Parts: sequence; C-alpha cells; structure tokens
Amino acid sequence: MADKIISCLEEEYSFCLSYLWRRRDGWRPLFIYFRGPGGVPFFIAPFLTLVGLWRFARRPQRLIDADTGEFRGAIVTRTCTCLGSYGMGGPGFVGLKLKLSDGRHIWIVFTIWAADSWLTVGDDLLVDGYFEDERQNLGNTRKFRQLSDFAGSTIAEIRLEQDIVELVFNKSATPMTLRLQRDSSSLPMHRGSKQPKVLELSQDIRDAVIISRHAHLWLED
Repeated sequence: MADKIISCLEEEYSFCLSYLWRRRDGWRPLFIYFRGPGGVPFFIAPFLTLVGLWRFARRPQRLIDADTGEFRGAIVTRTCTCLGSYGMGGPGFVGLKLKLSDGRHIWIVFTIWAADSWLTVGDDLLVDGYFEDERQNLGNTRKFRQLSDFAGSTIAEIRLEQDIVELVFNKSATPMTLRLQRDSSSLPMHRGSKQPKVLELSQDIRDAVIISRHAHLWLED
C-alpha cells in the first residue's frame, strides 16, 4: 500500500432524522456494519441503529474543493500522525485539527500511506516518520522537526497544485511550511525495500489533502 494516495470515507453517528439534510451533503446511512467511528465497539453498533442513532458515511471533501479563505488565520489545536483505519491497523494519515475564526473545528488530513515519511517542514524531515536509528544515520545531513511544533500556529497561506501542496503557518516570528510533493528525490528511501518513494504520475497530490469534521476515517471496502 506504500506510495499511494488512499481513498477513504469519513464516518459519523447521528440521529436518523438528520438524514433529511445530511443527504444533500453526500452522507448515506449504513445499517449493516461491524465497526463504528470514534472507537464505538462493533457489538454496540446494531443497538444504536435500532434506537435511531445511525452511522453515516461519505467521501470526504478535498481541500482544493473548499473555500480555502476560511482556513487562513485558523489555529492549529491538535496534531496526529495515526489517523485512519482499515480494521486491523492504520495507514498512518497525518492530520492537523484547526479552530476556524467562526469557532468551528475541522481537520486537514493528508491521506497518503505513512504520510509522516512523505511530509517535510521546509526541507526538514518529520521526526515522527523515522525510527531512532534512521534519524541517527541521517543526522549528519538532515534536520528533523516534530509535527507537534505546529500546535498553536496559524495558517497564513495555502498552495495547492497537482505536484505540490504547501501549507504555510505563522508561529511567533518564524513561518513554517508543511510540504507534500511528488518529487521525492530529497526523501530517504523506504526502510524495507530500500527503494525510492515514487508516486505514479496519474496521481494528483491535491487528492491526498482532505478536510473532515472529526477525522473518523476508514479505508474504503
């Protein structure tokens, strides 16, 4: 599954009557399932359906399709490098939870497998994506930053292109750029295969950056 932008669904529980307006936003109810978003045990889920608390799912919206102006000035309140699930593990999506100017909270999520090994902060690598021995081996040539460094920063600029995505954040007087790009020549090779990271030319980097209210994300069946 490496070197691939992953399609996923976002899921939420809500009362059944909410379907009347949720369907306009692409939500669909799921009645037969064996999992629940937000850590709800699978054996409880059928009872929730019976009492009218349904599970809804939809394909999350891409950041490129949203009004990016709403995100400028948003404050990063939380970071995470282990979003997403396929039932027996996780794909390692990376997410930033933002507080918008109107008080709403929303996640920006990078849905590429092991995203913390693809993302950089400027030219620096994310410490979260590498084992300690890997960091030691690269220590003479590369610097490392923590994703948590973005907590408390605000979004200043968003750049979304087919081959590169950049989110520029302000924190104190030092801007920080979180970058995902197709050109992986500056990234370390895969730890197992020792092969370079390569995305197919048919894949659009903008597809890898989605927004979600709760970041309860599951890989599509």
